[in-house]
Amino acid sequence: MSKKISGFSKLSKKDKIDWIHENFLDKDFSSAKIIKQYWHNNKKLQRIHDEFSENSISNYYLPFAIAPNFLINDKIYAVPMTIEESSVVAAAAKSAKFWMNNGGFRYKIVDDEKSGQVHFFFNGDKKDLSNYFRKIKPLFF
Repeated sequence: MSKKISGFSKLSKKDKIDWIHENFLDKDFSSAKIIKQYWHNNKKLQRIHDEFSENSISNYYLPFAIAPNFLINDKIYAVPMTIEESSVVAAAAKSAKFWMNNGGFRYKIVDDEKSGQVHFFFNGDKKDLSNYFRKIKPLFF
């Protein structure tokens, strides 16, 4: 069983990789070469990638494709797609071409307000919960 760790995010990238090897890869450090092969040679660019996410140890590459010919509100777009499934890109491009020849896509912004939901378990009296929400609801609107 691997050991619990506290402060993982404070470790250097090398120490994070070492911890993974020690706890999950039977101290086989050979995979470090695989992890490092995806790092950028440009250290400044790599630092930007490292800062994209918490606890970054390497980069993950997917093919970057383009699906052209999206006619949206009378303007043509090429849609970037990062996906490993070529048939999805091909289908998007084919559909875009079909719809371009048939008037394209139209959109209009109806509202920019978002709504969300919170789910939780409550084992108390339902009346107490309903009264509480009724009381605080005006604070949100």
